[in-house]
Amino acid sequence: MKRVCMVFLAAVLAAACGSYATTGWIAYKNPPTEKDIYAVTFINADDGWAVGYWGEILRYRDGKWTINYTWPTQFLQDISFGGTNFGLAVGYQGNGAVYNGTKWSVANTTTTHHVYGVAIPPGQSQVAWAVGDRGDVFRWTGGNKGSWSRWEIGTLATLHDIYFSSQTDGWLCGSNGRIYHFTGDNWSPVNAATTTTFFTIFAISEDNVWVAGAGGQIYHYEGVSWVRVSTPITANIREMAFTGPTSGWAVCDGGIVLHYDGVNWKQVNTNPKTTESFSGLYMLDAQNGWAVGTKGTIYEYRNFPGVAPASLGKVKALMR
Repeated sequence: MKRVCMVFLAAVLAAACGSYATTGWIAYKNPPTEKDIYAVTFINADDGWAVGYWGEILRYRDGKWTINYTWPTQFLQDISFGGTNFGLAVGYQGNGAVYNGTKWSVANTTTTHHVYGVAIPPGQSQVAWAVGDRGDVFRWTGGNKGSWSRWEIGTLATLHDIYFSSQTDGWLCGSNGRIYHFTGDNWSPVNAATTTTFFTIFAISEDNVWVAGAGGQIYHYEGVSWVRVSTPITANIREMAFTGPTSGWAVCDGGIVLHYDGVNWKQVNTNPKTTESFSGLYMLDAQNGWAVGTKGTIYEYRNFPGVAPASLGKVKALMR
C-alpha cells in the first residue's frame, strides 16, 4: 500500500509540475517585471536581490520575486551584499543606493560616468568597491552609513566587473584586455596578452581566476600566466560563477548558458529554451542558482530531481 501511495503521489506531482519536475535551468513563472534585469545576488537561499532597467530593485523572499523599490535612475547595473544590513547598488551616471536592512538610501559616487560593477569583499560589513567608465574605481567605507572615495589606478579603459575572493584578494576587468589585481594595498595591472573586452571576472582563489567577455572568449589564470580556453560559442559572455575548481557556469547573450565540468566548457539547455540575453548570474552552491536577463527573464537552477522551482511554491514545500 505504501508503494502504491508513493507512486500515486509522484504521478500527481509530475502532472502538477509538468516539465518543471526536472533538474537544470528552469524559467521562473510569472516574473514581477517585463523590464531588463541586469544583476542578481543572494544573502542566503531565501533572501535574494536583483536590479535592472529604470531603477527597479527586486527582492526574493518566501519563494517569490517581487518589486521591492523603484530607484529614481535610468539603470541599476550591479548589486552586492555584505550581510542582511549592508547592500549596495550602482548604475548609470554614477548613481548608487545603499541598504541598511530596512530601506534604500542615496549613495551616489563622485562621477557622472556610468558605474557597471560593485563588490563587497567576503566577510566585510564596512568596505566595498565599484568600477565603471574611463577607469573609474571607487572605494566605499563606513558600512551602511558610509560614502565613496575615488581610487586612481592609472587607466581610462572602461571597467566592467569586479570580484573579491577574500578581503585582500580582488580582481577587476574591462575593455582591451584590462585586468587588475588587488592584494590588500593597491591595484596592479596584469598582462593577459589579449585585447579582448572582458565583461566578467571570477576568482576561486588568488591563483585560480577566470575572466570572460566578447566573442565567447574565456581566459584562465593558474598562478603563472593567462591561457585562452576553448568554448563552443561566439556570443558575448556576461557573467560567470563557480561553486568549486571543477564546476562553473557562464551566462551569455542569446539565452546561452555554459557549464564547466573541470575539463571543458559545454553549452547546456534551458527549460524552456530562450533567446533573451542573460546578464546576471549567482550560484548559491552546486545545487542552487539564479540567472536574470532581458525582458524580466529569470531562471532558477535546481539540481534536485523531482523538485519544482520556487515559483511553484506549494509543490516545493511539499517535497521538502
